[in-house]
Amino acid sequence: MTFEELKTYAQLFYRENHQLDQQLQTQTFRIKNIKSYQHVKNDDGNTTDWTDNMVVLLHQLSPVIGKTFGYQFDFKNRKMYLYFPLDQKTTVADLQAHLPLVDVETIVADDSSYLATINIAKANDRYDYAAKLFAENPLADLDLSNLDEDAKKNPKAENHEPAEANNDLNLNIETIDTSIDAMQELNDLTGLEEAKKQIIDMIAIAKMNQLREKHGLKTPTGISKHMVFVGNPGTGKTTVAKLFAAILFQNGIISDNKLVNTDRSDLVGHYTGTTADRTKRVIENSLGGVLFIDEAYQLSHPDSPTDFGHEAIDQLIIGMENHRKDLIVILAGYTDKMEEFLNDNPGLRSRIPNRIYFADYQVKELVQILFNMIKHEGIVKLEDPVYLETTVTAYITNHHPSGNARWARNLYQAMLQMQARRVAFQKNPTKKTLETITNDDLNQALAATPAD
Repeated sequence: MTFEELKTYAQLFYRENHQLDQQLQTQTFRIKNIKSYQHVKNDDGNTTDWTDNMVVLLHQLSPVIGKTFGYQFDFKNRKMYLYFPLDQKTTVADLQAHLPLVDVETIVADDSSYLATINIAKANDRYDYAAKLFAENPLADLDLSNLDEDAKKNPKAENHEPAEANNDLNLNIETIDTSIDAMQELNDLTGLEEAKKQIIDMIAIAKMNQLREKHGLKTPTGISKHMVFVGNPGTGKTTVAKLFAAILFQNGIISDNKLVNTDRSDLVGHYTGTTADRTKRVIENSLGGVLFIDEAYQLSHPDSPTDFGHEAIDQLIIGMENHRKDLIVILAGYTDKMEEFLNDNPGLRSRIPNRIYFADYQVKELVQILFNMIKHEGIVKLEDPVYLETTVTAYITNHHPSGNARWARNLYQAMLQMQARRVAFQKNPTKKTLETITNDDLNQALAATPAD
């Protein structure tokens, strides 16, 4: 292989590592976190420059890679994973015959593909030629001015995507109810005083900048509307996100009355190339509104060498950069898991400086939430409201149920179930019977509602 051929691969490699070209983000030459493992110690204690080795290894593997869905490296464990479609039936011996410079370990079939595991650790000493070339012509000195042209000319830049990438996403796009006073509803929420204060402050800044622009005044630069919602389940993160989007729309800060509620299942595909496409489509569907990603920490599985969540994170960062004025992103999840997730992904942390903490509800707040549910639905009345208040307060104090407002919702539904069990098969039940939750209904519901 000539140095010119090697340079072309190096240019592809360099571009993918530094995200210099968004149009080819999904092609199969993406290598994750190369800087983290660029110099890896071998078993004998010597250090290998994997930048050199991997570029040449890609060249050696190119006839095989062209038949795959894609591939991925696990530099830490010196493994490579190739994904073949089922119609490309192959064996270890067949694959080894095509790849004499590496050791093919296993081929495992599942419902959709063959997964071949290759040990590349022993390939280290077989690429002295590449090391020599790069020693004489360092990667940093390569001419990157014709990067796009080189990439387009190189057939290995072709993306091999399965049909999955063309399937519709199961997005939950919620239209905002413009008939409500969203700001009033936010203020009326039980508890969450600190979270509500932070949300309102952010809306005030956005509204102030809007007014400044209207009058031709300068506005502050670098102010981000992206947020991280952290807190335990049932603390109102999704509810507040909906009201936040509604307030922004009602004040003309966002153009579309929508909140796109999604999670890992919509963003991450199963093969190389599909994740970037899926994430781009989610972002496109969210433009003009608010994108809410629940349990966002699930996007990152750093210990899994075959996980594609990092591609979704990369595309999310690109989307936030390219659509600063027409996209607001909210990441939500448990406090400790979200902190770990953001520590592992500093690019996200730096772009989403706003942290909103949703505290667990106090005992009185949970009781009030239960009363609010009963009043809001208007389906039933209580035989004795005071009995409910004292009984539920004592139960929460003694049993410390988890789930926050979700537990209150489950209790309310159990109360309706116990009433139905008692009344549904009575002969000619009265109107009062049909609309009354008795103390016994409440007691049975508490016994039937798990505290954890």
